[in-house]
Amino acid sequence: MDTTEIINDNLKDKIAAEHVEIIDESHLHRGHKAAGGGGHYSVKVVSSKFENLNVMDRVRLVHKALNEEMTGTPKLIHALQVKTFSNDE
Repeated sequence: MDTTEIINDNLKDKIAAEHVEIIDESHLHRGHKAAGGGGHYSVKVVSSKFENLNVMDRVRLVHKALNEEMTGTPKLIHALQVKTFSNDE
């Protein structure tokens, strides 16, 4: 399973994401010394769990759902840009 599939599955399973868009931007960072250890991704996530939460709390939920991929071994995600929406946005 590739990293985008893992991201998608975790967001759907752990925060009941109804829609997930993932862009792998790793190719933009090849050769950067600080880029090591994992890929660079941009995600757009829609979930009812985001209702009544501020932007930072929404991002925290996404990071928590992907914690193992961001901190584990191997480190699959080095950088993650997050955009979140609730169902009514």
